[in-house]
Amino acid sequence: MCGGCAGAPLDWAADLVSGPRRRAAVARRMSMLLRRDTIRAIPSGWVVAGPTGSSVVCRTYDELVEAVSRRSQTAVDDIRHLGLGDPAQTA
Repeated sequence: MCGGCAGAPLDWAADLVSGPRRRAAVARRMSMLLRRDTIRAIPSGWVVAGPTGSSVVCRTYDELVEAVSRRSQTAVDDIRHLGLGDPAQTA
C-alpha cells in the first residue's frame, strides 16, 4: 500500500543530501567507487542498479553507503564521507 510506511525514515545526513541537485551530486561521487553498477538519484533517495537489472532503493544516506560498500567491497568507514563531499559545495 503506497504511503503505508508512514513516510521516509529519519536520515542524519538529510540536511546535506536533500534536494535533487544534492542527491545527484552524491550519486556522482559514490559512482566513482563502482565499476559496472550505477547510482541514480530519485525524489526520495537513490537507486543502485547492477548490469543484470538487479537494483536496490536506498531511502537514507546510510542505506546508500551500505549498498555501495557491498557492491564495491570497500569498508563502510572508508566511504561514508565520500558521498557528502565538501559541505560548502553542496549547499
